[in-house]
Amino acid sequence: MKFLTAPRDALIHPLQIVCGIVERRSTVPVLSSVLVATEGKQLQFQSTDLELELSATETIDSSESNTALTVNARKLLDVVRAMPDAQLSLSLSGSRLIIQGPGSRISLHAGRSEDFPQLKRSAKPELSFSVEAGKLKRLLHMVHFAMADNDIRYYLNGTLLIGGPELTAVATDGHRLATAHIPSQTSHDAQEMIIPRKAIIELIRLLPEDDSTVLITAASGYASFAFGKVFFTCKLISGRYPDFKRVIPSGFEAEFTLERQAFHACLQRAAVLTTEKFRSIQCSAGHGRLQISLNNPDDEESFEELDIAYDGAPVELSFNIRYLLDAMATLRTETLNFRLSASKLSALFVAPGDEAFRYVVMALRK
Repeated sequence: MKFLTAPRDALIHPLQIVCGIVERRSTVPVLSSVLVATEGKQLQFQSTDLELELSATETIDSSESNTALTVNARKLLDVVRAMPDAQLSLSLSGSRLIIQGPGSRISLHAGRSEDFPQLKRSAKPELSFSVEAGKLKRLLHMVHFAMADNDIRYYLNGTLLIGGPELTAVATDGHRLATAHIPSQTSHDAQEMIIPRKAIIELIRLLPEDDSTVLITAASGYASFAFGKVFFTCKLISGRYPDFKRVIPSGFEAEFTLERQAFHACLQRAAVLTTEKFRSIQCSAGHGRLQISLNNPDDEESFEELDIAYDGAPVELSFNIRYLLDAMATLRTETLNFRLSASKLSALFVAPGDEAFRYVVMALRK
């Protein structure tokens, strides 16, 4: 029984979207599958890993019946990609999904749609607001690198979103913290939710860089993001996020502005001498110079120097070079405000003209 006809590219795009969260080697076979469903001229693909749920819809040329089935996601995507660039038809014959194109016919095992797991979420949102897609993508990109990865403090393995008149994003792994905010379209009081790491990475991948609208809703431990033809839901991380405002230091012994790309280049050269176990770099600011030095266990050395507008007493601090490189690679500003505090053992980076972004790095103790 043929149930749809559509151009190959109309199938590839939504399949590529939902395959992003599909587990390649899941111990639960259905989690390696995608749910394929047609209703009228709407085709929907849906995937899940029991923590995230992602669906993408497409308007198709012809749908001859309302059908729902499951099929291995990667196989279906690979088959459709390999088909000729022409009209394709999908048919269901017993437990077989048949994909046909000009001169080609491939069948895959199909499962029951009833076996596909669905996230249980409330139909009535407790929080709902809208933001621009491009701004949300940039917001998440500005902080995502500071998230923890598999930390025993599970609430750090994600990004804190605070929804209100401003949408604030915060990420920290306990050694560094990044925060930024953008305007949002809501009159709600500020409400917090911790979005898991995998969901943040997927949102950065999926969100378009334009001014289209993203509707964000949250209820019963889940958050949803609707934009374009994509609907993305994730299970929130429970727990209390640290008070990030207390982490952002005030009062510094040295403050100066430098060219981001020049500083980034210095760090990249020094990073050649680092190893997985040795990543310490020393920054010394004073007398109009920022000196960046490194001595590794193999008795190899790196020394860099940049001119800065700071003539005060020297301030010396050591940092994990990866924490500095992450920020330099993420920022897009030409200059960067660098603030050092030896007494607080920390540094604060601020993008000039964009005080909404702040990045705190804790120094290494000698």
